[in-house]
Amino acid sequence: MGSELDPKNEQARPVKYDMAGSEALTAAIRRLLNGFPGLEAGETISFATLRETGGMAMFPGGGPVVEEERRSVTGRVRQVCRYPFAALYRRAGISEAERVRVKERLDDLGRWLGRQSVVIDGKEYRLEGYPELSSGRKLLDFSFTSPAYLYAQDDHQTETWAVELAARYENIYQQN
Repeated sequence: MGSELDPKNEQARPVKYDMAGSEALTAAIRRLLNGFPGLEAGETISFATLRETGGMAMFPGGGPVVEEERRSVTGRVRQVCRYPFAALYRRAGISEAERVRVKERLDDLGRWLGRQSVVIDGKEYRLEGYPELSSGRKLLDFSFTSPAYLYAQDDHQTETWAVELAARYENIYQQN
């Protein structure tokens, strides 16, 4: 990626990434996704692998971007980073009513990650907290980049639905 404009002085500044955080975030998000109470029995959300016949998967976006960074005179660095990703659901031959359920299910996944209450099969669920991360990182929240939508449909009527989300997290470390 190139650079983005700094709103304070309108000069281009390079985009920074927390590449060391990518592995920790991916593992934590996968654990969270696979704990979603809206998954069907035996269903799991895989990483970046979606079978042609169906299933669910998580695909990371362009990497964890440093949105904000503050450095103290003592060398302490605090970053707020954004980790974009998408959750995809694929299935063949679904009816209109099933499409509605798929969209609602993916939107519920996003709301649940955002610690909002969701109702699944008549029961209310709310994610109480986020897992611990390693190396001075802490999950702050999740937000929608886009609500669920039909991403693709092939000639065999296999549909892929997507919801785009982002995790925001804090990274604190000591710079020597």
